[in-house]
Amino acid sequence: MNKNQFVNEVYSKTKLTKKECRLCLDAILSVITDALSNGESVTLSNFGKFKVNEVKSKPMYSFKTKQTQIFSARRAPSFKASDNLKKKTSAGW
Repeated sequence: MNKNQFVNEVYSKTKLTKKECRLCLDAILSVITDALSNGESVTLSNFGKFKVNEVKSKPMYSFKTKQTQIFSARRAPSFKASDNLKKKTSAGW
């Protein structure tokens, strides 16, 4: 599902206009992005938790160049689904 399809789904389930749905989605994504860039985590009940992980620097072997390269430490966003979301998404398996 892409952004336009997501907006259409929200539009069909609410009494908001498509423009309002898109503005709401943009605002939600902006708030999550700002929180993560500030090192904060965002927890949404019955959905999951967005957070930033610290990835340590480590050596990696490149098969293409046949050399070992050192990847520097960095911060990477991650998402952990709640138990409720896991149950709902695995119900059909």
